[in-house]
Amino acid sequence: MDKNENDIFDLIATHVADISLDIAHGPIIRSSMLSPLGMDSIGRAELIARMLEELSLTASAREFYKANNLGELAALFANKLKEQ
Repeated sequence: MDKNENDIFDLIATHVADISLDIAHGPIIRSSMLSPLGMDSIGRAELIARMLEELSLTASAREFYKANNLGELAALFANKLKEQ
């Protein structure tokens, strides 16, 4: 799969918007944190599961919980893609 960090961020933003559809939030940017976007622990788990599936990655979801914002999450996914 040939996706860079920007492509991965765009995928994350799309999934966040879908998962938090009923939550009024501002624009989804790299420095956005999940909680203000209406993403609780269940939403975060859903987001990570969707991304793992979409990117065809086999990794523990726990590896991605250390991200503090969406930009860091995109970087973690991009690095994991490079490793596989």
